Amino acid sequence: MSESPDFTLCAIDIHFSVRYGEIGENGVATLSALGNWLQEAAGVNADSLGFGENNLLRYNLTWVLTRLVLRIARLPHAGEKLRIHTWPSTFDHFGHRGYEVYDENDRLIVSGGSAWSVMNLADRSMAQLPEELAPRYPSAPRPCAPFCGRVIPRLRGEHPSKSLLRVRKDDLDINGHVNNTRYLAWILEPLPPSSTFGKKQCDPLMPMLVDITFRAECFPQEELRCLCAPAPLPIGAETTLFGRPVSCARLHSIQRISDGNEVCRALTLWERDPEENHPSEK
Repeated sequence: MSESPDFTLCAIDIHFSVRYGEIGENGVATLSALGNWLQEAAGVNADSLGFGENNLLRYNLTWVLTRLVLRIARLPHAGEKLRIHTWPSTFDHFGHRGYEVYDENDRLIVSGGSAWSVMNLADRSMAQLPEELAPRYPSAPRPCAPFCGRVIPRLRGEHPSKSLLRVRKDDLDINGHVNNTRYLAWILEPLPPSSTFGKKQCDPLMPMLVDITFRAECFPQEELRCLCAPAPLPIGAETTLFGRPVSCARLHSIQRISDGNEVCRALTLWERDPEENHPSEK
C-alpha cells in the first residue's frame, strides 16, 4: 500500500477569468458561477492526486457534494482574473475539501469548505472509497473552513417567501442529477430582484455566508418549491465576516412538490436585509 502524500504537495492553484455570461443582475459573478469554479478546481486537484472522478469511474463510483460553506467578502466583476487555491482536507465519513479564492491583487475574496460522499452509480447508494484509492489522501491534511454549525436548522417560518420551478435537462450534470451549482441559484429565487435595492454595481447585494446541504437527488421534469424565511442568527454563527457586521439570517429549503421531501437546505447570512427595500427607494 503506497504512502499518503504530504499535504503540502496536495494543494493546487487554478486560474480563471470571469466571463460576461457568469455575471448576474447585480453586476457581479453569480453564486452558480462561483460554485462551478470551485467544482472545476476540486475535480482537477482530485484527478491529479489519483482519487478523482476518472479513478472512481473504474469502480462505477463517483463523488457527490453533500455540503458546502462559502464566506464571501465580495464576488468579482466581468473580466477579473482569479486564482482558486484548493486542497483535500480531512477524510472520515466524508472527503472534506478547502477553497480560497484570490483576486488579481492577491486579496482573499472567498473562503470555503465542503464535504463529499462516494456514490454507487448502479443503485445511487452511498459507498466507501475503494481501498486502493484511500491511501492517496494526505496523511496530515490541512484544515478547511468550518461549516456554520453541526446541522443547518429546519425552516419553520409560517409565511415563507416562495418560488416554484421545474427541473430541466440542462440542469443535470454528468451523474444524471441536478448539478449542485444550480441549487446555489435556486435558494435565492424567492428573494426580490437585486435591482430593487439600487443599481450601483459597486455595492451589490449578496450573502456574506452560504452554508448549504444537499439531501436528495433531483431529475428532469420534477417540480420544486423554493422557500425562504427570516431566522435568528444560529448559536455560534459569526457576527462579523471580513470585518463587516452580520445583520440578519435567512433559512432556505427546496422541496419536491410530488412527495414533499426536502432536497436541499441552506443558511445565508447578510449584511443587510435581502427583503427590505433599498433606502433610495423608500
